[in-house]
Amino acid sequence: MIAAGILLLGARLLLVQIVRGERYEQYAAIERVAKVRAQAPRGLLLGKDGDVLARNIESHRLELLGHRVKPERAEPIAKTLRTLLDMTDSEVKGLLTELRAPRDPRRRKPIVVRRDLVSTHCPYDSHRLELVGETPYGFCTTCGRTYEPPPQKPACPVDRRKLVPSGNGDGAHCPSCSREFSAATHCPYDDTPIHHGMHILRCPMCGRTFDDEVAKLRSHQHLLPESRVRTEIQREYPYRYLASHLLGYMSRVNARDLRPFEDGEEPRFAMDDRIGRTGLEKALDALLRGVDGEEVLVRRRGQEERGSDIAELMEAMAPKPTIPGLTARLTLDLALQRDVKVAMSHIHSGAAVALDVQTGAVLALYSKPSFDPNAWSGRLTPERKARVDASPFAPLMNKAVHPFPPASVYKVVASAAALEEGLVTPQTTHHCPGFYEFGGRRFRCHKRSGHGEVNLSQALEQSCDVYFYKVGEQLGIDTLAAYARKMGFGEQTGIEIRESSGMVPTKGWYEEKKGRYFPGFALSTAVGQKDATATPLQVARVYAGIARGGVLPNVSVLDRFEQGGAPITPHGRAPARDMGLRKSTLDAIKLGLVAVVESESGTARKSRVEGLRMAGKTGTAEAAQRAPTDAPADIEHWLKEDHAWFVAYAPVDKPRIVVAVFVEHGGHGGHVAAPIVSRILGRWASRQPPSAGGKP
Repeated sequence: MIAAGILLLGARLLLVQIVRGERYEQYAAIERVAKVRAQAPRGLLLGKDGDVLARNIESHRLELLGHRVKPERAEPIAKTLRTLLDMTDSEVKGLLTELRAPRDPRRRKPIVVRRDLVSTHCPYDSHRLELVGETPYGFCTTCGRTYEPPPQKPACPVDRRKLVPSGNGDGAHCPSCSREFSAATHCPYDDTPIHHGMHILRCPMCGRTFDDEVAKLRSHQHLLPESRVRTEIQREYPYRYLASHLLGYMSRVNARDLRPFEDGEEPRFAMDDRIGRTGLEKALDALLRGVDGEEVLVRRRGQEERGSDIAELMEAMAPKPTIPGLTARLTLDLALQRDVKVAMSHIHSGAAVALDVQTGAVLALYSKPSFDPNAWSGRLTPERKARVDASPFAPLMNKAVHPFPPASVYKVVASAAALEEGLVTPQTTHHCPGFYEFGGRRFRCHKRSGHGEVNLSQALEQSCDVYFYKVGEQLGIDTLAAYARKMGFGEQTGIEIRESSGMVPTKGWYEEKKGRYFPGFALSTAVGQKDATATPLQVARVYAGIARGGVLPNVSVLDRFEQGGAPITPHGRAPARDMGLRKSTLDAIKLGLVAVVESESGTARKSRVEGLRMAGKTGTAEAAQRAPTDAPADIEHWLKEDHAWFVAYAPVDKPRIVVAVFVEHGGHGGHVAAPIVSRILGRWASRQPPSAGGKP
């Protein structure tokens, strides 16, 4: 019996120490095992041809486990981190205060020392960093500014802007990107001695240099056993300014997002979550987000890691799997979007929309000025935010879905209403002497010498205001409003992102909001002035409806959802609706729209595209604004200009695309907006095969 017991004990020792020795050695090194929340991968945003417009990259943050920090370790930890991370005096002071504060041993919430640690991507624009030779830099521990050696020429080496003096004049900075340059030994702003060092990484996009902070921290882990580097997912937008208003951006949750916690509801977000704030990121957030799961976190000898190599332990813990978010494939044509951006490069502010006439699919949607969603989704500097907030051009406003006075592009409403109500025929003429007297007021035509006798087609072709003043007087504002709504104004287009409905004023609206209605308001409304407003997207949709025979498409920028690379149920789109206009009415309007471009007296005659017949309408909206008293002269002059519009569809015989361009305070529609549309349609037509109707 004793011998048998010894044999069994020996066999057990052999099993534990030899056969399963490696596994038990791993178990012996484990200090703690816990299940933690695992964030689901966010779905991608793809263009029509599969271009990745929004993707996920790793972001890192440094945490200290406060309950593990002994009082005597506070100073050494702060000193080490200051060296590794270039921390300012105030940051070090704040960290020491937190480390020395009394702690409840039951609460083990970590101290977040720094978010968005530099690793493989630029913290300013998310571009992948490149390894370069040692590059000198300076750092001020008081104000936190990083200084680069002065360039050979007095201009920013990346954006070529002229540098301006910094502080006491011992340095210079770029007013565009806020980069600082100095060769002084003391900070030009606060006279603090500058700490000098070397960086080895460089961003090819913005030109800034960095160190790999994550690698430095991990290589010094033996000096910081109380620390850990946590990895999370951050959104990256590879094309930056190209489609930022449409895509939107993400940011961390705030108190308002977490409010449901107070009502006892099921928590929707964790404290460190990022959610979509604008654009498609916000509109599709619930579908892109996916479902968070769990992962097993194992702490071994001071190091935390995922426990995927211990199969039995993982099986026993039974972590809940994550469900990745859906990938959204858009209808956006990236090549056309680039063409739009280039065509609008010379203007200060405006928007452009291109739609597929037959389906209402958004082919391009661009608002200028744009913004870098990477900056707003990551490390947004106070300087950059201040510049955006102070800009008179409103970079964060999506002007493609913001309402503006539509001016003469709205004349199709008065045209349709007059024809449908039998007030005019295509042959009916009105005399234009350059003005129209009504109610003791002289309503001017844009051509002060007048157009003479004009019929409907000629009134559209030459954009005669007097013709439409007279028509508007006969129709009245409520009839104009009824037809405007039938044609698609005053309602949302169906696009997935947030949009304005614009304004279609009525007599009742004026009486309620303004306290009084004057009959002259109908005259101004007939030419798209006064209180009528429309978005560039609405205008494009209305003209798409005219081009396709009075059937108004429902607009969408979302083609379908995909999961794991495989398409799932296509995105449902609301059906198109009929405008309720007779074919003869539409034919008469189309005749005038073609003449706008093809006639020698048309307002867009100088913007024809060789080999491509198009029809459209120009518009010039009176929009002079008073500039602030401290505004520069160029901004003051800009605000005095009119808004410029042009919308066109092509080819005329078989319409496939409609493009609407709005230029804020740009001037005359035929001189400013029409050439932009011409360039966009010219580039589009050059890529179409002859059989597709792009070019004959």
